[in-house]
Amino acid sequence: MSPLRIASLLSVGLLGACMTVADRPDPPAFAETAGFSAQPPSADPEAVADGLWWRNAVATDLSTPLQQALRQNTALREAQGTVQATQARLAQASADRGPTLTVSADVRGQKVSDGDRTDSRSLGVDGDLPLDVSGALADREDAAAQALLADVADAQQLRSDLARDFLIAVIEAAEASQRAALLDEQIEVSQTLLRLIELRFTQGLSSSVDVLQQRDELAGLRQQIPIARLDRSLAANRLRLIASRTPDEPALPLLERLPTVQASFPTLRPIDLLDRRAALRADRARLAAADARFAAALADRLPALGLSGGFVWRAFSGDVSSVVSAALDAAFTLFDSGNLEAIAEERRAQLYAAGQAYLGGWIARVIEVDDLITEEASLRERIALSRLRLDTAEALLDAAKRRYERGVSDYLPVLAALRGLQQQQRDHLALRAALGRTRIRLHHALGNPPAAEVKA
Repeated sequence: MSPLRIASLLSVGLLGACMTVADRPDPPAFAETAGFSAQPPSADPEAVADGLWWRNAVATDLSTPLQQALRQNTALREAQGTVQATQARLAQASADRGPTLTVSADVRGQKVSDGDRTDSRSLGVDGDLPLDVSGALADREDAAAQALLADVADAQQLRSDLARDFLIAVIEAAEASQRAALLDEQIEVSQTLLRLIELRFTQGLSSSVDVLQQRDELAGLRQQIPIARLDRSLAANRLRLIASRTPDEPALPLLERLPTVQASFPTLRPIDLLDRRAALRADRARLAAADARFAAALADRLPALGLSGGFVWRAFSGDVSSVVSAALDAAFTLFDSGNLEAIAEERRAQLYAAGQAYLGGWIARVIEVDDLITEEASLRERIALSRLRLDTAEALLDAAKRRYERGVSDYLPVLAALRGLQQQQRDHLALRAALGRTRIRLHHALGNPPAAEVKA
């Protein structure tokens, strides 16, 4: 058998070996019929079907400063820079598939010892056009396009996370303000109660233990005032951080009362989160990018073709000539010690990992929504019970006042009933603030329709 025949058979065998690579891993399987353990309360599902979630969650007087803070946030600006860089990489990948033209020119003069002079001039144009018969360049462009989609979705998710943190900080600042106001009222009542107990002690109607206990309770109330002020200050700084402001600048809005958070949520299935959560759209784009890179790695094992051509015009001491050339270039790696195969296996493993990350991210967010639905329902139930206790505490205070007015008892039972009512008011405030934070987190967890993200 001739050497040429042996080389031909070897090339065919190696080409066949290039085509025998590991198959693509199975795509992640999502349970389309999965459901939540309960549905969130939704008075009007159609009213919240479109639009950004925070515009549906809070009133306009909060949505407006939130939008202003997001525009000023440096992390979002950084994310926008990342998106622009990825757009540039996509443009590079697209340019790699197109033709290139190179123009060169040369002018030379030479004088020899006998006085003769020679001049030469040349002008050349060279062109190259890659023939993407294997599809590797198209796959790389597709990978860059999917990477761009992932970065855009990451920026959208960051904006949603910042909106959640902003509104929670507003709630925490308002809760701290109301808690401080309730503490001031309770301290005033406790001081009055202490004076009465001290008076009764001088009259021999109470013991020193009663006086000391009341003093300790008053000290405990006063001790909570700095905590409320600290909570408000920390919440204000979180608002400044989101708005990219320094501590000497105002942190708006600092509300004195808890804002109302809407209880109307879109009615969704777990599978709907794949489109509504920007983080999951980013995972999907990263999976598609990994698939394109795997396809490119497979295509790199095939022969590469390119079309090139050139034109050269030369003038040498008055003699003019021109050359036109065209060539079809082909390249095929016969042996590389398994490098291309190893790259393909690496890309396959990355594709498998991206698929598992996508599936795992979806499951985690489904569980997050389910937990928040359960927590929101539990808080509503506890708030209803707390209102009953508030009604009872108010009734007890009214009864104590009537007994005091009729002379049946002294003023101590009135103060004790008032103190109990104020404590219940603080507990009720904490529950309402927790419900507001949970509803904000639930609005955030249910995400936005992709169309709303594009319009924003």
